[in-house]
Amino acid sequence: MTAEPLKTLLLPFETGDLAWPEGTILFLNGDGMPGLPGRAVAQQYFKPRAAGCVAEIPDGPVDLVLIAGSKQRGETQYMIGRALELLKPSGTIVCAAPNDAGGKRLKADLEECGLSPVGLSKHKSQVVWAQCCGKKAPAWVAAGRMQRVLSGAFVSQPGIFGWDKIDTGSALLAAHMPDEIFTGAGADFGCGYGYLADHILRRNHAVRMLYCLDADYRAVTACRENLAEYADRTAFVWTDLTAPQHDLPPLEWVVMNPPFHEGKKAQYSIGTDFIKTAASSLKPGGTLWMVANAQLPYETVLDVCFAKVVNVVEDEGFKVFHVRK
Repeated sequence: MTAEPLKTLLLPFETGDLAWPEGTILFLNGDGMPGLPGRAVAQQYFKPRAAGCVAEIPDGPVDLVLIAGSKQRGETQYMIGRALELLKPSGTIVCAAPNDAGGKRLKADLEECGLSPVGLSKHKSQVVWAQCCGKKAPAWVAAGRMQRVLSGAFVSQPGIFGWDKIDTGSALLAAHMPDEIFTGAGADFGCGYGYLADHILRRNHAVRMLYCLDADYRAVTACRENLAEYADRTAFVWTDLTAPQHDLPPLEWVVMNPPFHEGKKAQYSIGTDFIKTAASSLKPGGTLWMVANAQLPYETVLDVCFAKVVNVVEDEGFKVFHVRK
């Protein structure tokens, strides 16, 4: 969530409609924004926003839960459900989101839980709040938890990229990587719940170590569980891959399907930063296998960072590259 909707989240405290409780405060999908009491605990899954936050939702009971809503309604409903589990019956829930990313649904969501919300609008965002009154939303909690997907083949959780499907780009990349080409130590950048990592480990028995990295804590958690049978040759890192990875050893290969959106906004620079991080992580002669949306001009940065660039295939709106440092 951007700065303006976060300001809207604090609006009822600024207007005097709400007062900060003396007790415990939890901020879901939060960050260390100014204006929060020092005793507040912020929880955040997304590594670039996680400074000063905890990764996992802590136990209750709590007096106040703040929620920065997600663009995915199911994810926001899960946070509402968890908040109602954690709040004291006298506790208060406060939710905010941009108008074009679920803000206009927040009041109806709280009403569906049997609450009586009130709200304010500012900064093209909505904030709503209500007293918990002991209400619960167990169906939303169950729907948003880590769960089996793809006929039980993997575990995943709403909010993870492509959480309950095989992404078209990843499937295309997997289909064009020959078996038994990976050896030694390599990495899956943006591993998600682990589809590509699982594909590689099942078909490349000479892989000594596969590092699975993602900015989403839930993805790293799911990937670890999905690759449990390979525990002796996998490692998992919650990290921001737009920055250099100084704790990795020199790698022989990297595979990736880099994101190109943050929230609703297209961010071509995310993919270019992933490419630069891959280049700096590889040994001389190391290789990168990458899939990207066909309209994104990554060839320029690939040509700068690598000695040899091959466009393996372009199909279904994606293109696969095999490049060598």
